[in-house]
Amino acid sequence: MKQYALINKNIVRHNSSLKLAYKNAKLEYGKGKRKPLKSYLGKAVQLSSEILIGSEKRRPDMTSSITSKELLLKLQESKVTGMSGNSYLLFDKIKRFLASDTKDRILIINAVECDPGLVHDEWLLKNRMKEIVYAIDCLKDTLSLNNIILAVKQKNVKPGYNYSVAEVPARYPMGEEHFLMKETLHIPLEKGQYPADFGILVLNLQSIYQISKIINNCYDGGRFITIADLSHAAAKVAYVYPSDNIISILEKQFAHSAGQTVYKGTGIFSCSVASQKEDFSYTGNFAAFSKLPEIHNANKCRNCHRCDRKCPAGIRVSKVVHVLDDNLSDSLLDKSALEKCIQCGICTYYCRASKNVSSYITTALDL
Repeated sequence: MKQYALINKNIVRHNSSLKLAYKNAKLEYGKGKRKPLKSYLGKAVQLSSEILIGSEKRRPDMTSSITSKELLLKLQESKVTGMSGNSYLLFDKIKRFLASDTKDRILIINAVECDPGLVHDEWLLKNRMKEIVYAIDCLKDTLSLNNIILAVKQKNVKPGYNYSVAEVPARYPMGEEHFLMKETLHIPLEKGQYPADFGILVLNLQSIYQISKIINNCYDGGRFITIADLSHAAAKVAYVYPSDNIISILEKQFAHSAGQTVYKGTGIFSCSVASQKEDFSYTGNFAAFSKLPEIHNANKCRNCHRCDRKCPAGIRVSKVVHVLDDNLSDSLLDKSALEKCIQCGICTYYCRASKNVSSYITTALDL
């Protein structure tokens, strides 16, 4: 299935709504220092309403307690996956974490949400903090945690009794768990090394929220996602179930303008076209109306080398582009270096030629 990046810097520059959203995010969060990451990408959308779209099953009083064994059994039965858009099972990740030999067990709660198209984790911080704190308290005892860190980019989030708050720079892709670990704990891990093996559990904020529901027997299979109209940089938070139709929900919330297509994905840089009958059974957390992005690999590279300078993994992206565009031998490529790619989409965002540069890395790795 063809993957699309829905924005780049050229598109933002020529859309007044996207430009305003980007400017407002910069004013709210700042740009942070360049030391941890070279790139600053603000939000491409703004929350147009705090009202939740859809409904979820909630319990007003959360009083249940649970053991480690009981938690794992509930997670295994629920088959709930990580809520950052990955398809890994929470059961597998926590089981691997508990199997580590490290005595000092650390939980990092990833509430950074640096993707330019997502806003639902920030909504959860404002509207579901009671359940999140409850889950933190339960997990501290259940998993015998020595330290719990809530990583955010906001300046007004206060620490709690059982957790500290780490304010990280609003730079993309700070939410990637290896970069987040390096910034919060100063522990560098290579891609392919799993934090859980080192006694460090990194969970998305919504995963923590869903754990609170699982403990209290009100997990209903739904999840929070961001829905958006990119032409107007407008976003809302929706609680959806796997059988909910994507287009139906979007059409109820946004005007479907001529020339717009419905996309679904894990974020604004990794989307595919949604069909009329498609539902939310995929594991992503983003769906939007958007015009077909003017990002084409037929465009000729301008040799600006922005992709090289901006790549957080230090990959010589421009070389990959030239090897593939000029039909040169793939033996010229260092595949081990390309495997460091995290598919963040930064190279595509900054490309002056409006190429989908990140797709070149995927293609090169498949050669």
